[in-house]
Amino acid sequence: MKLRMQITKDRNIRFISHLEYIRTIERAIRRAKLPAAYSEGFNPHMKFSLASALGVGVVSYTEFVEIELMEPMEVAVAAKALSRALPRGIRVLAADAVENNHPALMAEAAGAVYRVTLPYTEDLGEVVERYNATPSIIFAKAAPKKKNKVKEIDVKFYIPELKVQQVEEHTVFNFDCKITPTGSMKAVDLLNTLNEQYALNLPVEKADIERLELYKRGKAGQKQIMLMKDAFHL
Repeated sequence: MKLRMQITKDRNIRFISHLEYIRTIERAIRRAKLPAAYSEGFNPHMKFSLASALGVGVVSYTEFVEIELMEPMEVAVAAKALSRALPRGIRVLAADAVENNHPALMAEAAGAVYRVTLPYTEDLGEVVERYNATPSIIFAKAAPKKKNKVKEIDVKFYIPELKVQQVEEHTVFNFDCKITPTGSMKAVDLLNTLNEQYALNLPVEKADIERLELYKRGKAGQKQIMLMKDAFHL
């Protein structure tokens, strides 16, 4: 069986890397003594994965971890054991189980819902209207691990629409961002795109970025929030 759990990356650990986040979860699985399966070969590794990578500095209430078990285990017992083993900053919200032949989490995740809050008071209504009406916006960024190489991203492919509101001294962006087998787009890259495209001065380094939900696509292509059926909730 595969054990699936909805977990968090809370504000107090948002600046740890995705790799360290994964290592922290793996150590907790061992401490919880869950009967996790391991790959075969010269260098066996634990069979577990996350639905989608999370950028440094991003808070999330909707991460999903999938752990393949060597033997069946009660979902509630496993969830409570992992919850006790996890350090501060990662919480188990819900848990469920699926068969080993069920599609992997990474194959199901189609997008994420974000909220980005900035200390910014200028009216961005017209900018957002122009962004939403534009069919394509290309953002160029340095390609990771490739010296002097630039990767061009069509921002509108990943984030077709923005919503914005003013809350006291802050501007709040809400948007969906696609997740594809070849990757996704970071919220900070969206903010940098807006600065470049519309000559803004958004304080990107002060952005409070939250991932609110992950979603998948139904058979008819409709958006379905990734909530687990008959899940055990802590």
